Formats: sequence, structure tokens, C-alpha cells
Amino acid sequence: MDLNASAAVFSRLRSLREEFAGLCHRDVPGVTAAQTYALRVLEALKDAVGPRVQSSEGWFLAAVGGLGRGQLSFVSDLDLLFLYKRRLPRRMEAVVRDVVYGLWDCQFEVGHGTLSRTALKRLMAEDFSAQTTNLEARFIAGDAAFFDAWRDDLLGSFGVRKRSRFLERLREFRARRADQYGESTYLLEPHVKEGPGGLRDLQAIRWIGMVFLGNPGLDRMVGEGWLSSEEALWLEKAEDFLWRVRLQLHQANGRRQDQLLLADQEDLAYRLGFLDGSEGSAVEAFMRLYYRHTARVRRIAAFLVDRLEHDKERRSRRRRRKKILPGPLLLEGDHLFFVEPERIPQDPGIMMTLFWEAARNDAHFHHRTGQIVRRNLPHVTDALRTDPDVVERFFSILLHPRKAFAILKVMMETGFLQTFLPELAPVRYRVQHDVYHLYTVDEHLLRTVLELHRLEADQESLAPQVRLAPLFSQIRHKRVLYLAGLVHDMGKGAGKNHSVRGAHMCRDLAVRLGLDAEERDLLEFLVRHHLLLAETALKRDLSDEKPILRCAMRVADRERLRLLYLLTVADSRATGPGAWNTWRASLLHELFVKVDRALERGDWKPEDAQARAEAVQRAVLERCDQALRARMERWLDSLSLRYLLSQDPEDILRHFHMEARVPEEPLVLQARPLEEELWQVTVACPDRPGLFATITGVLWLHGCNILSADIFTRARGIALDVLTVENIPDPLHPDEVWQGVSRDLELCVENPDRLQALVERYQPRIPRKKAAVPRKKDRVVLDESASDFYTVIEVYTWDRPGVLHAVTRTLFELGITIQLAKISTPGAQVVDVFYVTNLEGEKILDPERHQEIEARLLDCLVQWPMV
Repeated sequence: MDLNASAAVFSRLRSLREEFAGLCHRDVPGVTAAQTYALRVLEALKDAVGPRVQSSEGWFLAAVGGLGRGQLSFVSDLDLLFLYKRRLPRRMEAVVRDVVYGLWDCQFEVGHGTLSRTALKRLMAEDFSAQTTNLEARFIAGDAAFFDAWRDDLLGSFGVRKRSRFLERLREFRARRADQYGESTYLLEPHVKEGPGGLRDLQAIRWIGMVFLGNPGLDRMVGEGWLSSEEALWLEKAEDFLWRVRLQLHQANGRRQDQLLLADQEDLAYRLGFLDGSEGSAVEAFMRLYYRHTARVRRIAAFLVDRLEHDKERRSRRRRRKKILPGPLLLEGDHLFFVEPERIPQDPGIMMTLFWEAARNDAHFHHRTGQIVRRNLPHVTDALRTDPDVVERFFSILLHPRKAFAILKVMMETGFLQTFLPELAPVRYRVQHDVYHLYTVDEHLLRTVLELHRLEADQESLAPQVRLAPLFSQIRHKRVLYLAGLVHDMGKGAGKNHSVRGAHMCRDLAVRLGLDAEERDLLEFLVRHHLLLAETALKRDLSDEKPILRCAMRVADRERLRLLYLLTVADSRATGPGAWNTWRASLLHELFVKVDRALERGDWKPEDAQARAEAVQRAVLERCDQALRARMERWLDSLSLRYLLSQDPEDILRHFHMEARVPEEPLVLQARPLEEELWQVTVACPDRPGLFATITGVLWLHGCNILSADIFTRARGIALDVLTVENIPDPLHPDEVWQGVSRDLELCVENPDRLQALVERYQPRIPRKKAAVPRKKDRVVLDESASDFYTVIEVYTWDRPGVLHAVTRTLFELGITIQLAKISTPGAQVVDVFYVTNLEGEKILDPERHQEIEARLLDCLVQWPMV
């Protein structure tokens, strides 16, 4: 073959790739298109090499990996194997070089190996990826007889011992992927290829077929009884869907991007034909289908591996423990089987017994056992759902300290749980398209139960000094708590106001499960108000009596409070890292303690607050030097009740000494570390309009994220601001960070116009990327009922650098004084809450003024740079 002909073939390969990329741009092809493209590439490579082969004895060129499997994206690597018996003929070295270089020149990524048969055998024994890459190979050119002999030898070499070793390596391989890409199928940004239930699991099923059956086809597995016809159809549909998603990801990014990022999900949903509807947005419908497919693939792959492992153990000479359990069920080793599955239609309670015995005996399920459960789901009726023995065993599973999560997950994946509790069916695979919720609703509910068990076992705590395990011994309705954990978000499958909808759904569910009247009321209360403590802790001033009393009146008794507190902590921890950290834990604990104190006393009178303030003053005086006592007493008498009730005596004494340095020093800043990379920053300086907006601006420019701010103005015109911040840019050198903040803040306090100069100076050095996250509509809410003394402004927007500064600057321009700020950023959503007054220190009661504030803030959010 001459050079011109060779160049023509490589040009043809380039055209094939461009044609396939164009097809993916115009349409949304799936696995068939990927197979067709792979076959065309394979034929072109045969044309490139075949004519140059004079004598092919003793060597061959084969396609392996994705090309050998016959599935390629237009950005996929081309994996090639040049195999020879003893040595590669010198004339063929030029062929290898020309093929590889020609592909590189066409911008193909090439993975190639030039190996002897012995070297490849050794490599495959050492490297599992090399073994699986070469399991599916296609002949391109060379010695066809040698290729066939090598393939027969490779597949024939998997005897009993080698199959056993392959199974061990496959387990290790899947475990490593779970560690790297996440063990849950329901992650917010799943990996289409490597994630659980992704294309790699489909490939693993093919590998199993090749090694154990000599055939990767699903039909062969169905014929052997390994898969049902329905499961084979599931796998075929999943493979086509995942390839459609993968090809669109590659087309949208112009490269091999296999992680389904939030930034891509909405565009892909519309591209794949999903539409907004009454049950949710297009992207939520898209991701729900994605999770349904990957959950099925992961489950089938896992069950196949377990089945083979069990079969291996049964063939071994070791005697396995066998035991007949009620049902009847057979416990063989650690695997549980139905003895007489034909009895299930007459006695469907056997299925609940299966899960109950699995929890009691720490047993696993054979793949065939799961198939039997799914096949018998139509026999789960209201008679079964209300059977006292069945219900008792369900609660036994739910309350099992070690196995609840694992067994409930299998119950969910086989369809039994949502059939037994049909209220859960609408939230199966339901997506919440934001970065706040890490999991789908159904997975989140199971993980809430898991977190409750961890808290009860004392595996988790809010802080070293705060343990929640003792609270479990103080509650009387533990089964209601765990049931609430399992169902608290089930209203999300019925539309908006999910807490109220879920509470209504609890009524029938509680009756079916045999709860008494007190338990039914308690379950409905927990579901209806499961957000109460979290929203109060994050959005309200906890030094104010009003939100505390509101919580106390709504909760009504200490048993309910304990249950609601435990549910709130577990719910937050199960939501994702954006919903839980030390700061939120401390706020929630503070609220719990204060509401519990109010409920214990039965009343919180105003004189109680005054008495507590006086106790704080006495504690400060006890810590004060005798020479400063008289001056300290006068200073303490001038302080507001809110300040005294919100600060520790040690901090108050520190603030006294900071204020004493003003105005000799233009600004005094102190920063001290709190837990888990949180810092408390205290600023004392002469007060002036817009001071807080200046502080937020400087901290933003230095890369610090503000979580809360208490703003106090003294009678002498001194401002004292106490802020909690996180994410300082250089945690290894915090002193340098705070020196820079103090220096720049002092400049801006002396001359506010210098802030703009700092913006221009710092912005080029701090990268600002457009937030690739789902954005909800901006909202501004003004509430006059939340506080007796302040108007409360809630600002909801999406997170981007400097947005807090933009909001506080706008409030300053409106002539509004901020007294307290609470900042919450759960994922990409910002919730900023400000306790404010007008310049005269009064609430803002004018409705027209409310409208002006709302309009100006919304305008500010729209105009703030979307950087």
C-alpha cells in the first residue's frame, strides 16, 4: 500500500469521526450509533494495514477495549494490540509505527501495546485492567490462525481456580471504583462511565459472561437462568440510554467528559426530549430516569457477582452451615433463600419474613431471591400491610441498629418497600435539582434512618461536648422517630408544601401500621414540622425571645422537642455536606437548649431575660481587674439586652478592652479560630453609615465567606461587629490573612471610596467563574411578625462572589440599619436574613416602603455581576 493510499485511509478515519460528531450534534443517537461508528473505524483500520501485510505468520493486530467491544464515542481512545509469538518481524515494526503515528496525526488518542504472547499473559496476570481490556478483541490484520488460537487459549484458560481469582479481582475493582466515584447510585453529579450502575458495570456483566460462559451476550445469561428476560431488557434499555447521555456529554463539551455535571444536566434534559410538567422540571424527569436505569444496572451487576461467589462457595469442600428458618427459608452460610417460593401468593408475608431474618442473621440475598420478590409484588395487598405480625417485623427491621439501612435499601431496590408503603412510590428516584441535596429523595430517606442509628450508637456527635446518644434513652416513642425519618419527605412526590402534604399522607399510613392515637398525632407532627428547628436556627435571632417562644408553643412538650431535634440533625446530615457543619450544629443545639428550657419552665417571662442579663454582668465583673471595676460597671449598664444575652462573659470582657483602644486606633480587629475551619472576627471602630457593607466588601475581596454577623452600636459612637466566617484563603498562614484584612479594612474605614480601588486591585487576582449550578428565582421577603423590635428581611438568591456585599450596600443606600445578619449558603442557594431598623431605630412598617425595599434588592441581585 503506497503512502497516498495510506493517507487516504487516515483521511477517511478523520471524516468518520467528524461525521459521527456531526450526527451527535444533530440528533441524540445511542448504542447502535456507537457500534456502527466502531465497526466503520475497524474496517478503515483493516484497509490501512491489510494491504501492507506480505507475510503475516506469527503476529496479528487486534482491536481491544472499546474498539474491540465495538462501542466508541467520537472522542474515544482507540486501543490496539500488536501481538507476536517470539518477536515482531522488522518489516512489521514500520507498520506499527505508521499506524500509530497516522492515528496521532489525525488527533486520535491511541492506546497500544506491542507484546509477545508470553509478556501479555504475564501482564494480564498482574493487571486486571489489562485482562479485561483484552477479553473482547477483534481481529484487524495479520495471522488469523494465531489470533483464533490466542482467543481460544485465553477463554479456555479460565478454569475453576482462575475464575475464582477473576471474581476476587472483579470485587476489588468494583470496590476501588466505589471509593473513587462514590458508592451510591444517586449522587448529584454521577459519572456515566465509572459510577455505580454506569457503563463500566454493564461491561463487567459482559466480562462475567465471557469468563464464565464464553459469551458476553445477555441471551446466553437468560438461557442459563442467571437473568430474567425482564432484567435483560432493562440492561439493553439502560445501555442505550447511557450511551445517548454519554455522546451528548461529549458533544456538548467537545471532549471526553463523562461526569454528568449540574452545568450540563438541564441542557441534556431538553436535548433528550424531556419537558417540564406537573410532576417536576425536565431536568428532574431526566435525572429520575437516569437513576432508575443505573440503579437497575448496579443491582444486577452486584447480584451476579454475589451469585457467582455463592456458587463458588457451594462447590468448595468446606461444609456450609444450613438452617431452616420460619417461612420456610433456608439459611446456607450467609445467604438466604426461599424454600417454597410457590407458597408466596397464598402467604405474601413470607417476603417480610425474608427481610426480617436477613437482618437478624446478617444474611445476603441470592440474585434469584430478589427476582422472586419482584415477581410476587402484586400479592402485597392492604391485608398484608395491616397484618400485625408483618408490621411488627417491619418495625424490627427499621429499628435494627446495624442492618436497618442495608435491608431497607434492598427492600427498596426489589420494589417491596414502596409496595408495602405505597406513599413512598412517588419519591422513588425523585431528584431535587440543586447542590443542597446530595441524593435522590428515596436515598435521602434511607440515609436519614442510617444517621439516626449512628446518633443513637454514639458514632456521631455535634461537637466533642455535645452527644446526642443520651437523648435516645429519654424518648418514649422511638419507633415513631425512626418511621418519621423514613417518611418525612414523602410529600415531595405530591407537589409543593411537601411537609403539609406528607403530614396528611401520614394519617392513612399510621392507621395501617397500627399506631395508637398518640403515636399517629406525633408522626403527623414530626413530618409537618421537620423543618421548623433548622429554619429557626438558621434564619432567626436566637437571643430574641420571640422565635424561641414560637418554637416552644408549636412543639408543646419536651418529648416532641427531643424527637424533632434528633430528626432534624439526622435529616440535615443525610442531606449532604452543604446542609451540615459545626456552625449549623451549634446553632441548632443552642435553639434546642433554649426551647427545652422554655418548655421545662412552662413560661418565659420578660423578667427571666433581665435576670439572665444581670447574671452575665456579674460573671463579667468577677473576671475583671479590681482597678477597672467601677469603669466596667458603668460600661455594662450602657449595653443592650440583646448584646448581653448573645455574648459570653469572656467575649464581653475582651470587647471592653478592644473598645478602650478606640478612637486612639482607627480600627481594632481580632480573629480567633473556632471549630472546623471557622473563625470569629471581631471589629471595633468608630461607627459610620455603611460600615457593615464595607466590612463585607473587604472580607469578600480577601476570599472569606461570612456565615453570621452581630452588629452592635455603642452610645459613644463605637461600632462592634462580631462575625463568623469560613473558607479563609490561606489556612496555613492565618496571621498573614488577618493582617491583610485589617490593613485594607482600616484604609476603607478612613476613606470609604478606597473600597472601589481595592475591588479593581484584587478582582484580577481572584478567579471568578460563572456558577455552573441550578438557579432558583430570586426572592425577597419582609417579615414584621418575626421580631418585636426589628423588621426581618430574607433574601434568597444564588451564590456568587460578593453578593452579600451587594445586598448590604443596597440596604445602606436605602437608609436601613442592619442590627443582625445570618448568612446561610446550603450549596449554591443563598439565604441572607437581616434584622433591620430605619435610621431612627424603629421597625419599617410602611407597606410602600416594603415594596421599595423589595424592588431595590431584586434589582441589585439581577445587576450584580454573574461572574
